[in-house]
Amino acid sequence: MDKKILLVTGNPRKADEVRAITGIDVSAENLDILEIQSLDVEEVAKAKALAAFKATGLPVIVDDTGMSIDSLNGLPGALVAWFLDNIGPEGILRMMSGESNRKASVSTCIAYADEDGVHAFVGNVDGKIADSMRGNNGFGYDSIFIPDGYDKTYAEMTAEEKNGISMRKIALLKLKSFMGN
Repeated sequence: MDKKILLVTGNPRKADEVRAITGIDVSAENLDILEIQSLDVEEVAKAKALAAFKATGLPVIVDDTGMSIDSLNGLPGALVAWFLDNIGPEGILRMMSGESNRKASVSTCIAYADEDGVHAFVGNVDGKIADSMRGNNGFGYDSIFIPDGYDKTYAEMTAEEKNGISMRKIALLKLKSFMGN
């Protein structure tokens, strides 16, 4: 693909990840775009992608990530960053104190927008919330999320282990297929 694709992110390392997984050459830029409030990562990512495309006129890729906890009726969803900024993973554990249903899932939506519209690619990993914070790797909710089939949190995994099963990789592979790479 010859056209320039802009990855809208505040994290320039995400561009390296997108290139490594998809083979798509992207340049990263942090744009100040309005983010709608919704528990649905796909809805948020699609709205961000459309806003970024309208602002730049360039094909864009954006992402949004969320965590859905069964016993909290899907919270925090796409609001996970706000939850983590305000109460941290410790606060999520406090909210679940005494709760036996620890089922949760984490998801990332990669949205691509160009003159033909918006396309969304969702990666999802099912798992559960740990009883306590565990591990020193990663960030955000990594210390409390245990993916199905594992007995350790994302924060207890090496970066290679986590990235091999991450919801972002699943979504990026769907984008790669769509782009024909």
